[in-house]
Amino acid sequence: MSRTDTATEPEWKPPWYLRLLKVATWILYIWVLIGVIALLLRVFLLLFAANPDAGFAAFVYRVSDAYLHPFRDIFPTRDLGDGGYLDISAIFAIIIYALLAGAVGAGVAAIGRRIERSEREHREAMERMALVRRAQQAQRAQGVGTTPSGAQAIVGGYPAGQVPTGGAGFPPPPGGTPGAPPSSPGAPGGSRPPN
Repeated sequence: MSRTDTATEPEWKPPWYLRLLKVATWILYIWVLIGVIALLLRVFLLLFAANPDAGFAAFVYRVSDAYLHPFRDIFPTRDLGDGGYLDISAIFAIIIYALLAGAVGAGVAAIGRRIERSEREHREAMERMALVRRAQQAQRAQGVGTTPSGAQAIVGGYPAGQVPTGGAGFPPPPGGTPGAPPSSPGAPGGSRPPN
């Protein structure tokens, strides 16, 4: 593709719905990852009986409560002694959110492939248009095709209907060309007596 073709080619942007869908899936993906990390920290802190009044532990419990809410009390907690216990519901929530993160990750990848395919189709269409444009320019340079106004076709450098006949490389006209002077035996292109 020449420099002029790339300069006139419009910048490609993916369709708005694909861009919106990709942003939405990334937001969901990040939300799920935050939930998995918060629940893992919660299980760890509860397992080792962390002080719930400490700032970091209170923050982790507050964030993970929203993610744990749909799964709360599905399974009983296991007391491990020394104040620590194993929150089986939080572990189950981690598994579900990890599966959801995998599904969302696959969705992000699928949307990315769709955007790449749309971009490739756009570039191929632009290349086809550039090829057609170059072919038309080459035809105009050779004098084949139509004038810019489309008024008259040019064939081999001569307007249509005015192609020369007779002489070297051209067959003699059948019955003469209308409007042409009568041919004489001595004139070039005229009839010659047989030998």
